[in-house]
Amino acid sequence: MSEATWKKSSFCGEGESCIHLAAGDRGTIRLTETSDPSGAVLTLAPTTWRAWQEDIRLGRVPDGGETGPDGTLRLRTHPQGPVVTTTTPQWEAFAAGVRAGEFDRLAG
Repeated sequence: MSEATWKKSSFCGEGESCIHLAAGDRGTIRLTETSDPSGAVLTLAPTTWRAWQEDIRLGRVPDGGETGPDGTLRLRTHPQGPVVTTTTPQWEAFAAGVRAGEFDRLAG
């Protein structure tokens, strides 16, 4: 990960791989998964991040996300953009943090 200040949910276990978020330029949110071998980073516009938060709070996978038959979740913001891959347990830990408001102050 870059020199950004990355934050993971408190629902992720100590030392476990997990989805991490960091504030980006102009209110964007950067998202990565520490166990994703591709090292992909998504950049979500403020409006996209708010829509993702709403979907997560309602128990849905955000637009652009898809679950594979093996339970692997693939997240993207654009059809041809980078893909961040995570597992269902790691997603659930991240989603619990979103529902608890842990990431509300990242966006400007």
